[in-house]
Amino acid sequence: MKKSLLIITLICTALLLGACKKDSSKESPEHKYAFRKDGTLQIHSPQGELKVELDIEIAEKEADLARGLKFRDKMLDTQGMLFIFKQIDYHSFWMQDTYLSLDMLFIDSDFKIINIAKDTPPFSEEMISPTSPNLYVLELLAGSTDKYNLKEKDIISWQALEN
Repeated sequence: MKKSLLIITLICTALLLGACKKDSSKESPEHKYAFRKDGTLQIHSPQGELKVELDIEIAEKEADLARGLKFRDKMLDTQGMLFIFKQIDYHSFWMQDTYLSLDMLFIDSDFKIINIAKDTPPFSEEMISPTSPNLYVLELLAGSTDKYNLKEKDIISWQALEN
């Protein structure tokens, strides 16, 4: 009887431990949200001079717009995320759960950069708001606007990759 009770106890313990095992199929946020190239984006001066061409990830679904670059711990200075909103408005951002300092370029419906927020502080919950209504926002690594001499009134264009 003692032997049967011991075997039942060991089986129950093994089952409980197996049920509590961490699900290793779930990816960490850093891996799950690695950069995904959705297209290329060019930024030109108002006179038409090409300043930079970047690989971009496009965020236009609600979940992508809300997540943005959260949980990313690396991004190349030749990459960025383009947020595309359904309507023009004062689309504001914050840096909660964002590990990287960013430059945010607020862009109007004519594809013109209307406001730039440089060197946004990681993990900050302070709102970063544009000075005018915007339809797009481009997030780049902090320092990119200076590196590529990006200014208000510069013009963006992009091409999405075909799926």
